[in-house]
Amino acid sequence: MEIINKPFTVEESPMCNPFVGIPTFLMAPYCPNLDELVADIAVIGMPYDMGTSVKTGARFGPNGVRAASRYNCYAHEGWYDPIRDEMFLGPPWKVVDCGDIDVLHTLYEQSFRNCEAAIRKILEKGAVPFTIGGDHAMTTAILRAYDSYEDLCVIQFDAHLDFSKAPHGITEGPGSPMRRASEMPHIGKLMQIGIRGIGSSQYQDFQDARAYGSTILTSHDVRTKGVAYAISKIPDAAHYYITFDIDGLDPSIANGTGSPVPYGLLYEEASAIIEAVAYKGSIVGFDVAEVSPPNDNHDITSMYAAQLMLDAMSFLTKAREKQINQ
Repeated sequence: MEIINKPFTVEESPMCNPFVGIPTFLMAPYCPNLDELVADIAVIGMPYDMGTSVKTGARFGPNGVRAASRYNCYAHEGWYDPIRDEMFLGPPWKVVDCGDIDVLHTLYEQSFRNCEAAIRKILEKGAVPFTIGGDHAMTTAILRAYDSYEDLCVIQFDAHLDFSKAPHGITEGPGSPMRRASEMPHIGKLMQIGIRGIGSSQYQDFQDARAYGSTILTSHDVRTKGVAYAISKIPDAAHYYITFDIDGLDPSIANGTGSPVPYGLLYEEASAIIEAVAYKGSIVGFDVAEVSPPNDNHDITSMYAAQLMLDAMSFLTKAREKQINQ
């Protein structure tokens, strides 16, 4: 059953202030039963951070990002962007919030099975999953659910390459989702953007990623060569999955994360690249990882995560509109 997220009023219609109502993403309708899901975009939380190795707290990411999204409350009903002079979302597009995936503390395997099953169900219902993490290990479970897709390219925004093989026997931690993705036969290409600093992967991991064929752009590449250069490097594919580790952004605007690294991407750089991906092929999924509200400064990191999710929703639906109207 879908629950419309509107407050009670004796007036003709509710004012719908952002501080009133259940804090679903964008104050969108709530659909806790995936068997009853009817939507174009389905938001779901994965409150998992058992893989975090530095600052913990990403398990509170879904709550934090949803709360911050209320700055853009009811944008799912349609919103005007003065920068692009365009309307986004609104009818006929439908966004719903499906709540959270069950996480069993200390049992990552079952937690991951729950995550994979939820994403599979959303895809079966014809909706695009938007997952709020949670640490970046969750992306491994999410991507397993896409095995029915062909010509799928994963676009990763991140400070870290996340291509570690199995350090100390850890194969499904937050430092390895892109290595695991490269081993999945249904994923054909990788692009990794914003990479910098001392991260989760060693020199040999970079060599392995390049041997696989991954397109790797450092934050320095994007800053000095420009967004247009980064866009020109997006691999050709029919379908794109975007995974956005929030530490891909510079810590001056996103310090609420477990492993912040200086010299990161700016919001406008990341958003422009996401927009380009939407017009190059079909975005079939999106996740934002590593938002840690306990480490955040005045909810700024959560706000940027929510804005990037709204941007991706807006760009992918606008691209589909234009394709339909051609």
